[in-house]
Amino acid sequence: MTLRCPEPVGGLEWTVIDGDRKTVMTELGRRHAGQIAAWRDMPSWAGLVERAGGPRREVFDAVVAASRRLLPTESQELDWLAAGAGVPAEELWALNLRGDLGRDGTGCSDLCAIAPRGGAGAGTGEGDRPWMGHNEDGERELAGLVRLVTLCIDSDPAVTVLWYPGMLPANSFVTTSAGLSFGMDHVPVRRCLTTGAGRHLVARHAQRQTDGEAARRVLRTVPCAGGFAFDVADGPAGRADIIENAAGAVIAARAGARPLRHTNHLRLVDGRRPGLAVAADDRWLAESRTRLARLSEASPAVESAEQVVAALRCDGVLNRGDDLYTFATTVVDPAADRIWIQGEGSPWRGVLSAFAVGERITA
Repeated sequence: MTLRCPEPVGGLEWTVIDGDRKTVMTELGRRHAGQIAAWRDMPSWAGLVERAGGPRREVFDAVVAASRRLLPTESQELDWLAAGAGVPAEELWALNLRGDLGRDGTGCSDLCAIAPRGGAGAGTGEGDRPWMGHNEDGERELAGLVRLVTLCIDSDPAVTVLWYPGMLPANSFVTTSAGLSFGMDHVPVRRCLTTGAGRHLVARHAQRQTDGEAARRVLRTVPCAGGFAFDVADGPAGRADIIENAAGAVIAARAGARPLRHTNHLRLVDGRRPGLAVAADDRWLAESRTRLARLSEASPAVESAEQVVAALRCDGVLNRGDDLYTFATTVVDPAADRIWIQGEGSPWRGVLSAFAVGERITA
């Protein structure tokens, strides 16, 4: 096992760990036990643990059992992360199932677009140029904890993740050495699917795949207990997709002539369906719709990665409130092998393929 800490980018601390699966996941927890403990001391953590052990206990147990059955490797990874941090595994499960067991606040915006090669085959794949951007939002109190981690696990593609210490490294922005990049947006469901897997584990399983088709197949076929919208940029295939997976309902859309945008409400799956519909006067539903409208205004057409950055950083999309705060903006241009990152520090542009494996090369 090796561990190193490259110079921060965009104001984000960065840890790179290389080794076998058990060692990497255990060391990830051990190395960041202090950061995990800092979150554990916050009221928000205690509330999630109480919810899982209280009225939602039966649902919690059912989703944990389904996750272990459907995704045993990712479930074991979460247990090893907890062991390394010295935290009861049940608490990390409660943290990671936060959006599966009920409303998870809101946050995150995604934008993906395609620059086609032209001609009759435009927008069909080979030769097309995808761009994808993601704003990672959450409670402002976590701003000092969010960081970058790179996991180089034997037999898996390397992954670099914008990471919340305590979460399975999968639920935010992720890019991999297989040429895939992912952005995840929370979408609420009224009633979770107790035979589905925790959405963080579904995300992690997709990100471990060696090609885009396999990753998209995971996201289409493994049901999430709660709801996520997955924005997937597939550099080798020259395509970008948004896949909504919400309590067993799955619909995908592929970016073509027009950009695809997503915030925190269902846009492809019918959100009026029983079990999925949230209250019409839900304040976060209204906020998500307003933010989506602003993102649409800021990106009527997308002709460069820089335009994706500008749209995600504009007023009304970039969040600066206490309960909705943008920790970082990440944008990838796989065809140019470039990534843009802006957190609390100065913007940084780097080599995407190097970044995915934990190497800091400024472009």
